[in-house]
Amino acid sequence: MSVPKGIIEFADLALCSPYKTKLLRVRIITILTVILPILLISFYSLPIFVILLSITIGASIYLVFSPDLEAIIATPLGVNINHPFVDEEPIGKAIVSVKLSTNDWIDIGEHRVRLVEDELQRGFNLVEDHEDYTTLGHFSDSINKVRLSKQVIIINQALALRDVVNGKADPIEEAREREAMDYGLLERDWLGEEELNVEGPLAKFINKE
Repeated sequence: MSVPKGIIEFADLALCSPYKTKLLRVRIITILTVILPILLISFYSLPIFVILLSITIGASIYLVFSPDLEAIIATPLGVNINHPFVDEEPIGKAIVSVKLSTNDWIDIGEHRVRLVEDELQRGFNLVEDHEDYTTLGHFSDSINKVRLSKQVIIINQALALRDVVNGKADPIEEAREREAMDYGLLERDWLGEEELNVEGPLAKFINKE
């Protein structure tokens, strides 16, 4: 399914450009680290272990830095022009859409979302983060929950900012207040502030109070 009318994909937002630049730099450094010693063979007699070491270093650089950047860039999120992720003054209702693994786009309702492992097929489902855990759909075939969780953090922050623009209360804050009143009878693990840090341009949104 194509992107809904009026929705801008996360990868196309100016907010995402610095991550693309970082990824490009990683790829260039990786290529140079691997290719340069091979080119120097034409001029110098380099031992084979130097070439192997260079290839190993290049591959290590790519494997350490690239996957996380690629995961952030690939966040299956879309917003309209009224959303704070777009560098424009909102003039109407902010909308947040998410693309499921089926390539279908859905508008997210009032609740935040979380990942739940799919017991029938590979990967994770996206569910509403409330007592009923209503399933929104299959989110990803990936089994790397750490990287998928970074995407969900971005999605939830987009939802929080959407609600600010639309003048709605934050259901997570309301749930935390209710939980505090339950005197420990309701046990839930909320993400700590240190877990909400996504380095780069998104930090100013994700760490925004």
